[in-house]
Amino acid sequence: MLSIPVFSRLLARVQAVSRPTGRAAAQALLLALAASAALPAAAQTKVKIGLIGTNESQLPIVVAIDQGLFKAENIDVETVNFRGGGVAVQALVGGSVDLAAFATDHVLRLSNRGVQARYLVGIDRYITHILVVPSNKDYKSLADLRGGKIVVSAPGSYSDNVLRWTIKGLGLDPDKDFTIIGTGGGAAGRAGLDSGQVDAIMSTTPDFINDELESPGKYRILYDWRKIPHSGQAVVAKKDWIDDHPEAAKGIARAVLKAEQIIQTDPAAVERGVRTLFPERSDVFVKQFAAVAPNIISPDGRISESGFLKMVEILRSVEPDLEPIDQADVDLTNTLLER
Repeated sequence: MLSIPVFSRLLARVQAVSRPTGRAAAQALLLALAASAALPAAAQTKVKIGLIGTNESQLPIVVAIDQGLFKAENIDVETVNFRGGGVAVQALVGGSVDLAAFATDHVLRLSNRGVQARYLVGIDRYITHILVVPSNKDYKSLADLRGGKIVVSAPGSYSDNVLRWTIKGLGLDPDKDFTIIGTGGGAAGRAGLDSGQVDAIMSTTPDFINDELESPGKYRILYDWRKIPHSGQAVVAKKDWIDDHPEAAKGIARAVLKAEQIIQTDPAAVERGVRTLFPERSDVFVKQFAAVAPNIISPDGRISESGFLKMVEILRSVEPDLEPIDQADVDLTNTLLER
C-alpha cells in the first residue's frame, strides 16, 4: 500500500493536472493512483542469524531486534542459537543460517577451505577474555600455572587460541607445559576450580561479574587481555549470500551499527538487551554488565587494521599452516555502510 505522504503527493499532482489539461488527463492519473494504492507493500527479506552462547557479541543483535532496527530496514530476522562458534560455522556453510555473529578468525579458516565469507559489521574492539583463578591460590603470573590445568570453552575456540598464543609468547609450550581442557567453560569450569580439579579458567566479563555477585572474593583475575586491540567478533555471511541479497546485507550492517551506537548512549536499551541475553540473572548483574558494555562493543562497526592483524597473528600462532588473508578482500563493513 502507498504511504500517506506518497498518496498526498500523487493526489496533489492529480489536482494540478486537472486544472490546465482537462478531465481526461486527470482521470488517467486517478486510475494510475488507484492501481498503485492497491499494490501490496514490499515483502520483508527473511534472514536467519546464528548466535552463539550468551557473550557480549550477541548484544548488538538483541538490541537491534528490541529497537525494531531490522524491521526498519525491511528485514524479518529469526535468531538461531548455537552452543559454540564451530557449530554456527557449520550451519553457515551448510546454509541453515544466512548470517552468524561469531569470532572473526573463522573467516580465515574458511578462506583456507575455499569458502568465501565476508564481514558485514564488526562488533567488539578488544580481546574479551580473562584468566581466573581461586583467590586463595598464590599465583603471580600465567607462568606460575606451568604444569597445571586450564579450562577453555572448546579446542580451537577463541579462548583456546588466545591462551595458546600468550603461552607461546612466554617461551613455553601450551601442550607440554600445561594441560588445556575444553569443557565449555562457565559453570563446568567453576565447578572444576571449586573442586581443585583445574587450576584456572578462561572467562569473560559477564561470567566474572556473575561469579563476583554469587561468590564475592572467591575468584580473582590472574591475566587480563581486555585492553589488547582485537576485532574478535563480527557479523559474517558467505559471499554468495551477500551477492544475492545486497540490499539486505546493507540493511543488516546499518541496523547493527545503529544498535552499537545506541549501546553507547542509552543505558535503558542496553539493560533490556542484557536482560534478554541473561534472563535468569539478577537485576544487579544486569545493571553492572550494562554499565561496562559500551567499553566492550564497537561504537562504529569497524574492524580496525590493528585488530584484524592481531586476529591473524593469534590464529596463525596456533595454526601456522593457514595462509594469511588480506583484510580488504574479506571486510565489507565500509562498503556496506557506504563510508
